[in-house]
Amino acid sequence: MDWIPVGKLARTHGLKGELKFYPDDPEGFEFADGQIVQLAGTKKELKVQTIRGANVPFIVKLEGIDDIESAKPLTGEEVLASREDFQSLPEGEYYRFEIEGLAVFDEEGHPCGIIKDIIPTGSNDVYVVQNGEREWMLPMIDSVVKSIDLKQGKLVFHRIEGLLEDTPV
Repeated sequence: MDWIPVGKLARTHGLKGELKFYPDDPEGFEFADGQIVQLAGTKKELKVQTIRGANVPFIVKLEGIDDIESAKPLTGEEVLASREDFQSLPEGEYYRFEIEGLAVFDEEGHPCGIIKDIIPTGSNDVYVVQNGEREWMLPMIDSVVKSIDLKQGKLVFHRIEGLLEDTPV
C-alpha cells in the first residue's frame, strides 16, 4: 500500500485519548470515520473512530486509544493515509504530494530542476524549484505552466522575462 503524509498529531485533548491533528493541507484531504491511517514512526495502523472540528487543529479519536496515557506516546507522530483514500480531482487540479518531486523542463526540453515545495499565496500557488544549489520560484499560472504530466513525472513551463537568472530582463 502507498502511504501519503497528511499531517501530524499534536498534544492530547481531554482525558479520553483524543489528540489534536494538524493537517498538512487543511482543504486537501478529508478523513472519514472508520478510515485506516498509519503512524509514520511506528508503522502502526489505526482506525479513525471520529474526527471533529471546523478549524485547525481538528480533534481526532483513534480506535484503541481510550485514555490520555495511551494517547501521549502518539504526540508528534506523522499521520499517513492510503493513496487509495484520496478522491479523484477535476482535470487540472492536483494534490500537493503529486506535484512535489516533479521534474521541471522548459518548453525546449531543458531540465531546470525538481519541485521541492509549494507556497500557497491565495491567488495561485508558487512552486519552489531546486536545481543543484540554486532555488527559484515558478508561479502556477496558465501563462507560465504549460503542462503537468503525472505519469511522466514532469512539468513543462514557458520561460518569461525575469523568471530565471539567465533569462534577459
